[in-house]
Amino acid sequence: MEISVSLGTKFSHVLFHPLSSSFPTATVSNWASATATARVVVKEQTHTEPAQQPPPAAAAAARGKRQSSSYLARKSAILEVQQSSDLTSSLERLGGILKVPDLNAILRHFGDLGRGRDVLQLFEWMQQHGKTSISSYSSYIKFLGKSGNSLKALEIYNSITDESDKVNVFICNSILSCLVRNGKFESSLKLFDKMKQSGLTPDAVTYNTLLTGCIKDKNGYSKALELVQELKYNGVQMDSVMYGILLAICASNNLCAKAQSYFNQMKVEGHSPNVYHYSSLLNAYSSGGDYTKADELIQDMKSSGLVPNKVILTTLLKVYVRGGLFEKSRELLAELDTLGYAENELKVHMPFCRCPIVYLWMVFLRLVV
Repeated sequence: MEISVSLGTKFSHVLFHPLSSSFPTATVSNWASATATARVVVKEQTHTEPAQQPPPAAAAAARGKRQSSSYLARKSAILEVQQSSDLTSSLERLGGILKVPDLNAILRHFGDLGRGRDVLQLFEWMQQHGKTSISSYSSYIKFLGKSGNSLKALEIYNSITDESDKVNVFICNSILSCLVRNGKFESSLKLFDKMKQSGLTPDAVTYNTLLTGCIKDKNGYSKALELVQELKYNGVQMDSVMYGILLAICASNNLCAKAQSYFNQMKVEGHSPNVYHYSSLLNAYSSGGDYTKADELIQDMKSSGLVPNKVILTTLLKVYVRGGLFEKSRELLAELDTLGYAENELKVHMPFCRCPIVYLWMVFLRLVV
């Protein structure tokens, strides 16, 4: 007897329930026949038994093979779209098998190659087909920032309807970076305040981005202090990147003593200075021509295992010139030439200058000014 039971879901469950009336009562006269039939049934079932299921390892291998085939197909599609001269056609043919991470990879690839038209077309296609993610918006906004199109980046950011996405830290960092990069520091601070009111939890990258904007701002140092105070209050730890930016801010505001203080504090907290930190502090010394501290810093840098690069040496040259050490300036300029750092400038000026000292000083002026 078959009874269908509905459980209030999409599925019906069929129950089989044997009733005594469904089976004939066995008697002695038909016992032998029933036994013989049973033997036949058992024998037939032995021959018609379904094939055994493959072991788990074999099943896993089969699944892996199917997944591998799918991955290879997607990988091939990614490459074909990247190399296609007709993006519209390739997306029509291959867009269906490409997943969001695949499309994001293509988007970044186009961005790295500077293929702005393809970046725009692909992102719009992704929007139309519902194949975007946090990474999609972040990558696209970053590209617009590098392209100098901050207005379009703001338009894309404001078009985000999901409020949780709009305060996602990766998207927020991208749009803030875009504004700072394109000289819209004040706009970035205003947007940052709105983001926090809407629920943004800033991270170290957020603060580093905004601190970078303070470098060229006329009131950058005071604004930087406010950001540092805020990030500490929010539990964000100062890192070597932050200290490097603070050193650059001090240098741009001729705050040599403050720069030295941050440099020492950074080392006390266990952060090892890199070439960028030394360069920023050296630049702070250059404002006053403090060649004594500059020479000490270079020795400290060398003792830590770092090799002065072109930026360090040309900054040191600025210190010497502003400190009035013209002989040391000439020696350092000759060293720059020996290291090949002034090679391009020398090639430019050599045809017009027969006197080595004259063209060396012309190179010096190009490097310092």
